Amino acid sequence: MRFRPEARAYERSRCWSRLCRRATARAREVDMDKTKTRFETANNAMEMDKRSVIAALMAAPFVLKSGLAAAASDSPAAEAASTAPLCYASVDELKAMFQAGKASPVDLLKAQIKRIEALNPKVNCITYTHFDQAMKEAQESEARYRRGEARPLEGITVALKDDASRAGWKTTQGSLLFKDAPPATENVAIVDMLEAAGAVMPFQTTVPEFYLFVGASTRAFGTTRTPWNLAYSPGGSSAGSGAALAAGFATLATGSDMGGSIRLPASQNGIYGFRPTFGRVASGEVPMATNGPMARRFDDLVHLQNAIVGPSEKCMAAIRPRLDYPARYADLSGWRIAVDWGADIAEVTPAMKDAMLRGIEALRAAGCVVDEVDCGFSKKDFNTYAHGLMATSIGVLVGIANGGRDQLSPYMTDILDQVAGAAAGPREADATEALLARWHLQVQQRVYGKGYRILLMPTMATSLVGADMFKSKDSNVPLLEGSGLAYALTWPWNLLNRYPIVDVPLGIVEDRMPAGMQVIGQTFSDLDTFQFAFNWSRLAQPLFADGRFPTFA
Repeated sequence: MRFRPEARAYERSRCWSRLCRRATARAREVDMDKTKTRFETANNAMEMDKRSVIAALMAAPFVLKSGLAAAASDSPAAEAASTAPLCYASVDELKAMFQAGKASPVDLLKAQIKRIEALNPKVNCITYTHFDQAMKEAQESEARYRRGEARPLEGITVALKDDASRAGWKTTQGSLLFKDAPPATENVAIVDMLEAAGAVMPFQTTVPEFYLFVGASTRAFGTTRTPWNLAYSPGGSSAGSGAALAAGFATLATGSDMGGSIRLPASQNGIYGFRPTFGRVASGEVPMATNGPMARRFDDLVHLQNAIVGPSEKCMAAIRPRLDYPARYADLSGWRIAVDWGADIAEVTPAMKDAMLRGIEALRAAGCVVDEVDCGFSKKDFNTYAHGLMATSIGVLVGIANGGRDQLSPYMTDILDQVAGAAAGPREADATEALLARWHLQVQQRVYGKGYRILLMPTMATSLVGADMFKSKDSNVPLLEGSGLAYALTWPWNLLNRYPIVDVPLGIVEDRMPAGMQVIGQTFSDLDTFQFAFNWSRLAQPLFADGRFPTFA
């Protein structure tokens, strides 16, 4: 069932539209003048205070891409954004509006459904919609606000990745093999937590077949694209979750990560994503994989992480006691920060490196000491990592897939030919354990043992990964290139699964595409990564504001 706005809600949206258009027009008139002033002033840095220097440095990518705002202002996507401001509002903004009666959870859901109907044909990031059920949840949330009984995520929409089971919903794993599977009979742990927090879950998001690729292009659901540039991949495997957030289809989204599956779509969609320490979120028993939050803003990421963190009776591998993530943190002055470019995993493009270097200079201006290091990671170790992954339940899933080859997407048979027959016995498990021990020792000796608080790495070598690159097996490329992992600098940290990682946006880097940076903390030091990300979100010029929206072109 599709819901249409009632007359009262429609009139309210028109008021929102007029206000937003006026504010956006005023912002555009002064935006370039302000940016020009920053750079003119930066030429005489001795006369600037620290805050002004940092602002000028972090604004640089957007000055170079000043045409982006103008292009977006003339596009249908920008008009859709101006007529549906609820869709891009933050959690705090929405809760304040709900409590004051200026908008309601029903208004939010209707606005996002309208946006989905208009724009999802371009992005294709949704597997199944559950709008009827979501509307009932939104109405319940509306009543709770009236009674003063709102819970932490009351009425906030959360897109659910198609790997998190909810009672009555299908989980397809992106494959025709499971498209007719029976609905789940119970929730996974994080869905229990989201329901308890009052979240509204309107739809499930696309994934690559069996969660194995840096994108989502399947026979079951077609090709998912990032709304920033429809030619390119939204990352994977939490592909639809990342694209849905960038498109304004939901306020928050869940992801999971066993090779970069939260961080890669965060990078490709200009959002924040958190790969928690294994066990911090009740996710399952596979050590390389964990669930985690995704959001357009860091503050929103905190809200979602606090909703899903902690132990559950449904998951043995969960850390006790529950960790609370503060909303505010001290500055980074005096921090020692290491940077590893990951050159032996993948060579980053000049545009990607320049974007990170601008961020590094801003960190130095904020009082940080930043040095380059080499953790010793290499792509030659990928097969050892992959064999270790195949020794888990993922290997069982691949075996099932191999038995239904006639229903698989074309590229999947190539991948299966390379991995399904791979040995995954005691010798391979020992090799994986030895690699883990070696990498951990190197990271401790070269980074945290030398007093560095945080390690930074690029997320992707390039954002320019085609959305359809996995659609055909004609290219007959090796596993790393065929899966897109040749461009990812994420997978070593799934073996090193006790190191928490926040992926933060670098802004628009090239060809209208965003990019991200991994912020890696010492083992179990989640709050260090959040302190860095909090400060980064105040240093960097944000996306999804002041005309910096996806163009859907």
